[in-house]
Amino acid sequence: MNRLLIIEADFKLAERLCRALTDNDTHAFSCGTFESATALLESEQYQQIIIDTELPDGDGNDIIYELGLGLYESRDVPVILVVSNDREPDMSELRRQGVTDYITKPFNISVLKAKVWTQFKRGKRNSSFRAISRFEAIGAGSRRSMIGEHIVAIDDYVFNFDSGEYSAAGRNVRLNRVEQCLLRNLVENKGIVLKKKALVDKLKLESGTLYIDEEILAEVVHTLSNKLNANNYIKTVYGIGYLWALTEDKNMSG
Repeated sequence: MNRLLIIEADFKLAERLCRALTDNDTHAFSCGTFESATALLESEQYQQIIIDTELPDGDGNDIIYELGLGLYESRDVPVILVVSNDREPDMSELRRQGVTDYITKPFNISVLKAKVWTQFKRGKRNSSFRAISRFEAIGAGSRRSMIGEHIVAIDDYVFNFDSGEYSAAGRNVRLNRVEQCLLRNLVENKGIVLKKKALVDKLKLESGTLYIDEEILAEVVHTLSNKLNANNYIKTVYGIGYLWALTEDKNMSG
């Protein structure tokens, strides 16, 4: 069942869209504020999102930016932007921001429904292609499972980078896409200082997130360290970069 989130300030329009876009394959949900949208995105995963940027308590563009950073459960999902009829957006710029398509108010609901259906169909095709490619990469008859076995255990930590499951002292920890990429780079290079610029470039490439700079990287490092309670492991080498300390060095200052 596809889950579609409609972020639309006009309550009556949102209700009409929910009814029109809910069918045997899709369940549509709606909310009308920035606060409620971020709360839903933090707690649930959706396969497609429709966003009206003009919200009463915030800017929908900020939600698009945060989706691009991988801050929510919904990752790499189609985003359809709802814009006012007084401006014609630049589609190339929208794609750079992570928007898949847009529609201008006032719009025909049938047109929006066709756009949503197109994105779901494209997503299924891409998913099938990725599954086939992964199987071919592993090889028929391979002893490695399709889920994968890239598991790292360090002291009280267990990191499964294939399934996206992480635990610290038996406690499950949820990490977004950027945090997962950062963690993998740190633990795969234990004891090695990863320079800021190189790490920013790697995270952009591996997470598919363009909106990362050294300032955002510092925030991600801080958040990751707090989530894992890993201040004794994740170290800042000021002016240079970051590292995951070797066991014998984990108590060093940093």
